[in-house]
Amino acid sequence: MARLCRSLALPNISAAPRYSKRYSSQSPTYPQGFIFWPKYFSMAEQRTLLAASLHKLDTSEMRHMRKRRRDWWDSRMRELKTSSDLHTRPIDYFFAPDDMYEFQEGHYDGVIHHFREAHLPSWPIEKYDGLLAILDRLHLLCPTMDIQTHVLHLASHGYIGMHVDNIDASGSWILGVSLGDERVLKMKAANGDSEFYLNLPSGSVYLQRDYVRYNYLHGVGKRAKSGSGQRLSIMIRVRLLSII
Repeated sequence: MARLCRSLALPNISAAPRYSKRYSSQSPTYPQGFIFWPKYFSMAEQRTLLAASLHKLDTSEMRHMRKRRRDWWDSRMRELKTSSDLHTRPIDYFFAPDDMYEFQEGHYDGVIHHFREAHLPSWPIEKYDGLLAILDRLHLLCPTMDIQTHVLHLASHGYIGMHVDNIDASGSWILGVSLGDERVLKMKAANGDSEFYLNLPSGSVYLQRDYVRYNYLHGVGKRAKSGSGQRLSIMIRVRLLSII
């Protein structure tokens, strides 16, 4: 836990008619190729994954932005009665305010808005106690082991528009870990025949593969209510080999 907090600049602590289907997080019924684990990671595991992901994202930002966040965390920590109070805080407590990150307004393809992202060729396993075991448990859910990892951090007002991924570039399956603010995943059949909505609480994991991957658009909308927070996703895809 001490390593986790250092990365966050915290003090050291350890032809059918058209129809619509709606599924809740508790529903076991999803389109073919979609699997959902609503409570896969514990709060401690979520904190470790979030800290490691933010660490990788932060390395690409300017030094003065990182210093602003450190100063902000120092001030915030002084408001706590004891450092152990951190263990009782919700996951969104570990995000700094929006204006302390270098969010991009829009993606080159016009799908993602107000975000940071990074590809992770490797994880900083040596910096975070327990991270390797957490990743091993995550990788158990992957259909294949030849993978690539991408981290996407959405601002409080960030969102992902409806789209179908380029299968030639990202393969036949994708696994998503949700950390932070709960958002709604919208899935809509490309032919317009069906759609469903799914709450993605922090610590949940979903898998799209094969039929649903090829035939459904997906997106993550803005929060309707005020006071919504940031969200970070860990996206794992099958690694595609270049054909020469």
